[in-house]
Amino acid sequence: MINLSLGRHDFLNAVEGFARGSHLRQHVWQEIVYKSIPQMSDDDMDFLWFYMRRDIFECYFYELNGKKNTYFGYEDFMHALAALHRGNRYMVTFYNEIEHKQLQALCYRFDGGYHPLYLYIDGKVVGKTKKSSGLQSFNAFVPNGWIKAVAKHKAPENRHVELGREEWWNDLEIYDNFKTKLL
Repeated sequence: MINLSLGRHDFLNAVEGFARGSHLRQHVWQEIVYKSIPQMSDDDMDFLWFYMRRDIFECYFYELNGKKNTYFGYEDFMHALAALHRGNRYMVTFYNEIEHKQLQALCYRFDGGYHPLYLYIDGKVVGKTKKSSGLQSFNAFVPNGWIKAVAKHKAPENRHVELGREEWWNDLEIYDNFKTKLL
C-alpha cells in the first residue's frame, strides 16, 4: 500500500488523468475518490465536486448527431458525485433485519436508494478507529423496507460553484434519475 498526501489541486489533476485514461477509469471513483472522503474537509469536497462536475462530466456524457451517449464508467462517476455532494445528505433511521437492531446512517441518495457514508450506534460512528474511518462500502445501500425515517440535512452553500452554474448544485434529482435525465 502506498500512502500519498496530495493537495486538492494535485488530487483533482490525478483523478482527471485517471478518468481520461482508458482502463484506469474503472476503479478511480470507488477506490480513490470515494475512499478519500474521510480525509477531506467540507471545502475540499465542495471543490472536488464542482471541478469534477465542470471538467470531467464530458468524459462520460456526450452528444453525437443529436443522440446522447455515455462512456464506460459513467455510473460510478455519478455515484462518486452523489457521495461528494454535501447538499445530498440524509440521516436515515432503519431497522436492520439481519442484526435485529435499529441503526442510523448518514446517507446520500443515488439511483433511487439511500447509500450510507457512515453508520451510527448511540451517536457514534460504527467502525471508526485509529486505523479505520468507518466509511461504508461504495456499493452499500439501505433496503427500502428497512427504512423507518428520513431527515434531509440542510443544503450548504458551495463557494466554488461559478455564477450561472448554480443549477448543478441545486439539482439533486440528477443522482436519482441520471439514466433518464442524461441518456
